[in-house]
This record gives sequence, C-alpha cells and structure tokens, in this order.
Amino acid sequence: MAKNEYLMRHDKVCTHLHYSICKALGTETTDKWYTHIPKPVYEEGDVTMLWNQAVHTGREVTANRPDIIINKKRENMHADRCGNTRR
Repeated sequence: MAKNEYLMRHDKVCTHLHYSICKALGTETTDKWYTHIPKPVYEEGDVTMLWNQAVHTGREVTANRPDIIINKKRENMHADRCGNTRR
C-alpha cells in the first residue's frame, strides 16, 4: 500500500473512535460513523476533545500531533491525612 492509503485507513479508524467517544459524551453527531467529520475542538461540559492538534511542550518532540486528546476538568478535591477525599 502507498503511504497515502495507510494514512487514509488510519484516519478512518480514528474517525470511528472519535465518533464513539462523541456518542459516549452525549455530543451531537451524525447517525452513521462513516459520515462523521471530526471538528478540531469539541467542548461538552467539562470535557474538551482535540482532534489532530499539535501539542507544544517544553522540549522538542518530533511526534507532537496525537490523533485524539481528551481533557476533563475536575472539581477541586481535597484529601485528608487518611486518604479520604471530599469536595
């Protein structure tokens, strides 16, 4: 297979994964996964999902463009000395 065909197949698999994550998060999507076109940024409540975005780090990284990044903001939590958490 040519390099372009591998990339197209890879992107289709990632599109299906992205579609499944969107459905699980309750984000509005198409009825069929193969008609789903991922947006670069999805924000749903406290969850942000990035599609094919470059990640900037403090050092040089050649593979700095992961397929999907999911960031969930958490509530501030406090742990006491016994390990019990409370909000």
